[in-house]
Amino acid sequence: MRTLPWHNLRGYPARTAALLALTGLMAVAAFGGGLVIQGVRQGLDLARTRLGADILVTPEDTGTGFNPQQALLTAEPDYFYMDADVVAQVAAVEGVRRVSAQLYLASAKSSCCSSRLQLIAFDPATDFTIQPWIADSRGGAGDDGGVGDMEVVVGANVTISDSLTLFDHDLRIAGQLAPSGTSLDSAVYMTRDTFATVLKASFDKNLNRYGYVNADDVVSAVTVDLADDADPDAVAAAIAAQVDGVTVTTASGMVAGVAASLESAARTVTAIVALIWGLGLAVTVLVHALVVHERRRELATLTALGAGDRAVARTVVAEAVIVNLTGALTGIVVAGVLVPSFATAIGQALGVGLVLPGVGAVVLIAVATLAGAVLAAALSAAISLRRTHRMDPSLVLKEGE
Repeated sequence: MRTLPWHNLRGYPARTAALLALTGLMAVAAFGGGLVIQGVRQGLDLARTRLGADILVTPEDTGTGFNPQQALLTAEPDYFYMDADVVAQVAAVEGVRRVSAQLYLASAKSSCCSSRLQLIAFDPATDFTIQPWIADSRGGAGDDGGVGDMEVVVGANVTISDSLTLFDHDLRIAGQLAPSGTSLDSAVYMTRDTFATVLKASFDKNLNRYGYVNADDVVSAVTVDLADDADPDAVAAAIAAQVDGVTVTTASGMVAGVAASLESAARTVTAIVALIWGLGLAVTVLVHALVVHERRRELATLTALGAGDRAVARTVVAEAVIVNLTGALTGIVVAGVLVPSFATAIGQALGVGLVLPGVGAVVLIAVATLAGAVLAAALSAAISLRRTHRMDPSLVLKEGE
């Protein structure tokens, strides 16, 4: 009796293959969907972490329709400038602990890549958002996140080699940042000194929509770190009241747009997984019911020979569990290869950043998928056996005589 399930499965290869394919599809949906959902939610946590600032101050009229609340989701590079005096004015507002200026520019398609890149310059002396991220990506310990002259650090989605050419200037790539699940992954980071050289080249080549600006006289944004007891909304209101011509956005406001998109994507994936599992479970139950009905004479013979209802039930359940576990393991392997390989495309299709979860989360999702497969097998077998147990074996054996 112990080897009977294996003999039965090998004896009906077409039926076994069909069940394996069905359970494999269900596992791909469950495991792959779990990876995507967890990756989407992890992307939100990373977006909060990588933002780094409590408040972001940008020009009130950028001339480009720039929306700070969508900045972490917007893939199209943008740049704009305001007077550098804004930095000191923001720093003077009560509740502000420190500030740092950033400068933006967009690369030209012909200067480096097939698509334009967002260029972001930071001040190494005051920066508290980008350099810690660089240090973490390099390993953290003993690294101050420094970037040298004519060097850049690129985001996780930027294809790298030894150097990057921007407006005919070859810049050495000093590192690549860990994924954040936001538009920051498609940016290039450099110091203000390097940026000044690149900015001047953009004017020399007539690839900048501004007539001319000096990198020392302008800033694109001011990142603000608040004192521990400061209220972000109150300080944001104070900056807006005391500094003319600026838009003030809190970190919660910037992440709100990301959170809404991520939650919507998570709900969409959950609905798709639930639909596939619902249909798959219904088909599995139907197939097992048809198979058990087709094998009623075989099962009746086992009962008549003294196997007993429990032994027969164990055989049927064992077959279902073997098929579902094998199919689920195959589906997990397939999804484990496909999701990481197409993570960027999946994120773009969902309109969000996707950051794959760590090993611990992956193992938990895999275990949950296998447990679901076993439960589905037990449920389908139990439903299929209910009618069989009510049949008289002698009457079943007389059918067709």
